[in-house]
Amino acid sequence: MKNKEDIGSHYSKYFQIVNVNTKELKNIAYKLRYSVFHEEFGYRNLGNRLNNNMEIDEYDDYSLHSLLFHRPSNQAIGYIRLIPQTEKYRKPLPIKKYCGKNFNFNSTNLQVDGKNIGELSRMAIISSFRKRPFDSYDLDQENISQSKNIDDENKRFPINYLPMCLISAAIYFLFKENMEYGFAMIEPRFAVLLRHFGVQFDQIGEPIECFGIRAPYVFYPESTYRNLIPEFHSLFDKISEDLNGQNVIENTAHLNAR
Repeated sequence: MKNKEDIGSHYSKYFQIVNVNTKELKNIAYKLRYSVFHEEFGYRNLGNRLNNNMEIDEYDDYSLHSLLFHRPSNQAIGYIRLIPQTEKYRKPLPIKKYCGKNFNFNSTNLQVDGKNIGELSRMAIISSFRKRPFDSYDLDQENISQSKNIDDENKRFPINYLPMCLISAAIYFLFKENMEYGFAMIEPRFAVLLRHFGVQFDQIGEPIECFGIRAPYVFYPESTYRNLIPEFHSLFDKISEDLNGQNVIENTAHLNAR
């Protein structure tokens, strides 16, 4: 990729975000989660252990799921979901269970028990698309890797934008469901990357041990879209088109999560 302005077109050429709304796609999503969280990171307490090689929990039935596909290989390589808390779905968000009374909203009017809010959850990218030994992006002493599988003609990438693809998908669903804000437990180091791209959020508690050291944040979709750096407006719009359309991954019989 020769410059940052090509991110949107590069995404469309090599990737596609899919709205996970069929049983087949959900199975792929749950298997990807199992591969990353159980097999790679060893988070055995996530989800229901009775599901064979699939990581599933009590929020999945009504969550809004997204899968990121690598077009050349037709492989599912990333996942994120948005858990809604609305008049219809009143189950408390997971962040409340993990953080309890440790939220600090300062002078805001935010409420973790409010209606029409959501939580960004279970973001995952398979290992082969996180690790690229010969290419790294140094941001505040953090190395963010990009997969070697993406484009052999371009030997170096200025950034790894795959996590931003997933965050954009979740923010798209915040917009679609008319949610003012959404919560997430994320690694503070990852927050550095997102702020660099223009994502707008506030930290609302201290970091805790939650499948790794994570802190609670609240994301603002409208201000994020306004403040995205220019090259990521194009990326967000491409992802919105994918999720809003009726795009179909080719050769669905060969879809895989690993």
